Amino acid sequence: MKVFIITTKDARTDIFEEIKKHAEVVILDKEENDVDKYSEIIDDVDEKILGVYMPNIIEWTLPRGFLEKVKNLKGIATRSAWTDYIDKDYCRENNIPISHTPVANSQSVSEYAIWQLLCLTRKLPLQMEDGFKTFRDDEHTQTEVTGKTMGVIGLGNIGSRIAKLGEGMGMKVLYWNRSDKDVPYEYDTVENVLKRSDFVFNCLETCDETKGFLNKERLGLMKSSAYFVSVLGGAGWGVEDDDYLIEIVRKGKLAGMSAENEHKKGWKEPDTKGINVFFPGAYAWMTWEAADRMDKMFVEGVIGMLEGKKVNQVSL
Repeated sequence: MKVFIITTKDARTDIFEEIKKHAEVVILDKEENDVDKYSEIIDDVDEKILGVYMPNIIEWTLPRGFLEKVKNLKGIATRSAWTDYIDKDYCRENNIPISHTPVANSQSVSEYAIWQLLCLTRKLPLQMEDGFKTFRDDEHTQTEVTGKTMGVIGLGNIGSRIAKLGEGMGMKVLYWNRSDKDVPYEYDTVENVLKRSDFVFNCLETCDETKGFLNKERLGLMKSSAYFVSVLGGAGWGVEDDDYLIEIVRKGKLAGMSAENEHKKGWKEPDTKGINVFFPGAYAWMTWEAADRMDKMFVEGVIGMLEGKKVNQVSL
């Protein structure tokens, strides 16, 4: 059994030493967006596991057309919690397990989301444009979070951590989830969460099932004094209508919105000069602590497949 690992020249390689104790490891440290250019994988006839250590270098896509060319593929391991870039239908049909790194970056992403909110409530986009000069007017007057209501849409691993952080900062927490959970927060309909919240956090997974979930009709329910933070993914991915959110901020019908600047290909970021819209870098997952957890879970997933065990595997 071989393990082919797609990575970058500057990535850690010491973590692969443990895998080498169990199988032959082939490290492909080149940055090709087109997976068909990884001919070493396609041409190899041995049984193999494909490890995608840096999914972004292939632009987050492992389509059926590529997977069909890979002979004797016995498993796929990704150093990411997100697996929708892999053709799961093909893997299900061909009994190919997928391991990922769930929960590894939950704390990192949650803290980043809270930071995004604080940047909005403290008018950081306007401060940066002003060269950090002080203006004593309504436009620059800021908002405290303590005593306000946080609305979390999607109470998974990350949503739960955001709720806990919000509660610790003195916020009342509302949430909507596909199912009610045994948590100390108030459950309500998604419409009511949007209506009642001062701060809305979209924690829904970015996938076909959630596309268009937060449309104009639902987003229009928010208070003009509310703030919106998109947590799982940048703008333009389709879970929320980002163009509409920017429009209502510009019109004074929303106090601010933020999403990472890892925009979906083809989405053009509008001019947001002079309004409280914040697109920080795609660093939410990127802490030393999260990286260590992701590395450990990636290695565990690969070795688990080599040993015929289900470790960190996605339910297909």
